Amino acid sequence: MTTHMIKLVVGVEDLDQFLEIQRRSVVDYNGQPANTVWTRFKAKRADEIIDSGGSIYRVIKNKIQCRQKILGFEMVETVEKGTQCLIMVEPDIIQTISKPKRPFQGWRYLEPAQAPADRGIYLGGGEREEIPADMEDELRDMGLL
Repeated sequence: MTTHMIKLVVGVEDLDQFLEIQRRSVVDYNGQPANTVWTRFKAKRADEIIDSGGSIYRVIKNKIQCRQKILGFEMVETVEKGTQCLIMVEPDIIQTISKPKRPFQGWRYLEPAQAPADRGIYLGGGEREEIPADMEDELRDMGLL
């Protein structure tokens, strides 16, 4: 069974803005491109997440909107915040069907049954086949999504 994580994206308005931030912050991780997700504590199930091909699902504006595959976990020491965990993720952002999610602090594990379905790699700039957000909310309220 795949083990996933979920974490809020704070201060970001939409997927286009998130994509732009991610594109500007690509780093080299063991010879492959990656992005970093900062958090205080390393997941106790980190090995399980890596071994099962888990992802980190991202909540933007109270909706799960995308995910990125987790490549690894690295502990680093910072002057400002002490020991921190870097969650290394693939730079490809996989858009998901939007699913409402209330705010929470930190990160949580996300069971596969709770994970929304993929829509495909997000390209940004309107290059996606997506149901308008208001229509998607109405369809969800009617139990069709």
